[in-house]
Amino acid sequence: MQYEISNGVISIAAVLQGAELVSLAKGGIEYLWQADPAVWNRSAPNLFPFVGKLNGGVYRYKGTTYPMTPHGFARDVEFALSKRTDTYLQFTLSDTDETRKVYPFPFLFEITYTITGSTLTQTWRVTNTGTSTMYFSLGAHPGFVCPPQGGNFTDCWIRFSGSKKIERVTAHTINTDGLVQERTDSYALSDGGVQITDDMFSHDALIFENSGIRAVTLLDKSKKEFVRVDFDTDIFGLWSPQEKRAPFLCIEPWYGRCDRAGFSGELQAREWGNALFASDVFEKSFSITLF
Repeated sequence: MQYEISNGVISIAAVLQGAELVSLAKGGIEYLWQADPAVWNRSAPNLFPFVGKLNGGVYRYKGTTYPMTPHGFARDVEFALSKRTDTYLQFTLSDTDETRKVYPFPFLFEITYTITGSTLTQTWRVTNTGTSTMYFSLGAHPGFVCPPQGGNFTDCWIRFSGSKKIERVTAHTINTDGLVQERTDSYALSDGGVQITDDMFSHDALIFENSGIRAVTLLDKSKKEFVRVDFDTDIFGLWSPQEKRAPFLCIEPWYGRCDRAGFSGELQAREWGNALFASDVFEKSFSITLF
């Protein structure tokens, strides 16, 4: 089932599976990647309770080893639509017997989409409904057509913004097992931006940590902005499937990330993970603005 809302400026659509956003349009133009299964069969999955891959596809908690699929299970299970207005959608997911087999924590996970003017705000709300501390990661993975009105992917630019002027960005890269490695890529910026190149994602995603960046804007060949993602997290990723030469870029605000190569510690020791005490709530938002 697909649920659509519009405020007369922008329109969105989301589905129950993964509470995933599947359309984001303005003026009859689609800005979101349309899940071509030959390239990437998703548009904007929600990542929970893990972001990225785990070393060996498993994690350890209190002496037990649990398997976990990349990016967690939330993107592949059905949520419930709990509220809908002309400009608002809310989806919810709770733990089940099946989720507790791979993730032994009771939880309530709520995802809301709110549209105002040309901006979509997405909010996550995680509630620990159990009696012990819950450990998790959380992230977004929206793919944006580059450019949305047609043209060459490598004609587009990525602009980085923060509280201070940014002249160079450095990102960790991913190894062949999907784990963070020590190798980094560095880019000198021109007017805060860098043009997309054919080999920019030859080492999978670029992961930015503690960079001071709080917004990523995509621009077309003429340097005209077409989408901006604003966030408050200290870690985010950029990704496009290099080998597919696909005309989209994912801008991914994260609260957590994949394992570092060689990591074999307990769940509590994972880098960038979040701890949530019993009955506590973790709530975060990011926004997407269309131009």
